[in-house]
Amino acid sequence: MSWEIWAAGIVFVITYALISLRRLPGIEVTTWQASLFGAVLMLIIGAVSFDLIPDYVNSDILLLLLGMMLLVASLDVCGFFDITAGLLMRCSVSGRMLLGSVMILSAVLSALVLNDAVVLLMTPAVIRCCQKAGCDPIPYLIAVFVSANIGSVATVIGNPQNAYIATSADISFLTFSQYMVPLSFICLALSYLILLLMFGRRLDPEHPDVHREPMRYDRRLYPILAIMAAMIVMFALSHTLDIPLWSVAVAGGALSYAIVATKGRKVIFGVVRRVDWGVLLFFIGLFIVMGGAVETGMIDVLTDSFPGFSDGSPSIASLTVVTTILSNLISNVPCVILLDNMIPAGNLALWLTLAAASTLAGNMTMIGAAANVIVSEEAEKMSIRINFWRFLRIGIPVSLVTLGVTYVYLTLLF
Repeated sequence: MSWEIWAAGIVFVITYALISLRRLPGIEVTTWQASLFGAVLMLIIGAVSFDLIPDYVNSDILLLLLGMMLLVASLDVCGFFDITAGLLMRCSVSGRMLLGSVMILSAVLSALVLNDAVVLLMTPAVIRCCQKAGCDPIPYLIAVFVSANIGSVATVIGNPQNAYIATSADISFLTFSQYMVPLSFICLALSYLILLLMFGRRLDPEHPDVHREPMRYDRRLYPILAIMAAMIVMFALSHTLDIPLWSVAVAGGALSYAIVATKGRKVIFGVVRRVDWGVLLFFIGLFIVMGGAVETGMIDVLTDSFPGFSDGSPSIASLTVVTTILSNLISNVPCVILLDNMIPAGNLALWLTLAAASTLAGNMTMIGAAANVIVSEEAEKMSIRINFWRFLRIGIPVSLVTLGVTYVYLTLLF
């Protein structure tokens, strides 16, 4: 191997190690900082040149994510997630009912907007509900990100990796959902039963008759909900009308932002702050890192090292196993960007396998998906700690069961 491949490989390993560990001795490192650090190193060693950056940075993905984030931020400003908390309070009569409500609400919202944004806003709502009902919040917080990951499997806009796969493989919104919605529904039902079995009496509320507080919201919420509904319709028709997904997302996000901006200057800047700019920087850095890996030939070396990938036609089983391992080593979004270059174009079965396996495998460990980390960090701000090792007792069976269902489901279909 040439020195360029070795140099790119070293940068690649350093980058993904930082993304996985999120720390250096005495220093906390965010995922976007690790990603951009790797991108800078790739540029310094000449693995990818500056003039090739536009070829590797996928602006369609970035604009799609930006549009959806603006929509979610606008919904939050208008009280949509306060209504969510109120609805959960009404379902706190029994632990089983509250658990089911949390999972259904989290899954449905995650199918309609980005799951990372959903869990960010649902976590404080669930904690507040549990505190008032006298419930142990841990089972319900785990249910939030488990169901958010499962629900996000259903649509192209459910999570960043789905958006990336749909854009990269040119899969329409409807085609993606017609295969993935049934799978998501089956996995959600099985996960509910597993969580019910695991937590048992810890779900019972001490104060089932808590006072139902009135749900407050801004009337601007109505037009924003109408915009969201119109966006979903346009997403479904985008392939037929030959309209890119990012244009629908940006138009809907910008229009929603314009509506909430009428509340005043404070809200104008508040919505901008709510956008997770770190996710966008994370993707930009990863695109450049992968560009360096492709340009130096490192991807070809990696392809030959994975069983079943060297001939360009991995099986559903081998792809599921490799994706599961990588998703829990380097998180699911980097895993998808890495494996993108190893899957033959036009093979719908493998692209759907990559989408489902990378997302469902994220439930195995606390660092398997960004949604898990977000819930953990937000809960810790309120002095609630989700133990990494104890979670494995729940995460492993949930992931193995849902991944097994995915393998059988996709094998029967294709």
